[in-house]
Amino acid sequence: MSILHAIRNASIDEVEVGGLLWRVRRICSADLAKVGFAALAMSTPEADEDMDVDAMMKRINPKQAADLAALQEATVAAGTMAVGDGEGAWDDLKLVIDKSKEDPDKGVLWVGSMPAGVSDKLFQRIMALSTDENEAATRLAGFRKAAGIPADDRGVGQDVREVAPRSAGVGPV
Repeated sequence: MSILHAIRNASIDEVEVGGLLWRVRRICSADLAKVGFAALAMSTPEADEDMDVDAMMKRINPKQAADLAALQEATVAAGTMAVGDGEGAWDDLKLVIDKSKEDPDKGVLWVGSMPAGVSDKLFQRIMALSTDENEAATRLAGFRKAAGIPADDRGVGQDVREVAPRSAGVGPV
């Protein structure tokens, strides 16, 4: 496996939920920003971190709740790649948020057709893949170790001005 495949695979995971395996991927920053912005827009300055879900739901209006649900569906649609039976067979899957575009014969399902609770679990996993940079780095490091690629001491994480030679014109002056 090449390093490029390892990078790609570090952003993909399989989730067992609803009696099936679901292959999900990290979503792009623009999609993630939409979800984060919607959640931020719904929070209020007087919101209490210890507030339970019911109390939080009372603070948002029905339109805000519908918008957040639509963004969750869009996130699941963007991040879900395939579904499997656990026996090795995988079906490519494209989830859509428009029910009229559903066509199971072509591998296209409306996100509302998924079994109850599946969408919530997939959303949680897609968000974790999309927001936790350390997880992807850890998974990639696991590939390097399994492939026998030695860890090196290149100063990863150091300020480039501290490690770059002055002759490059970027070192400390």
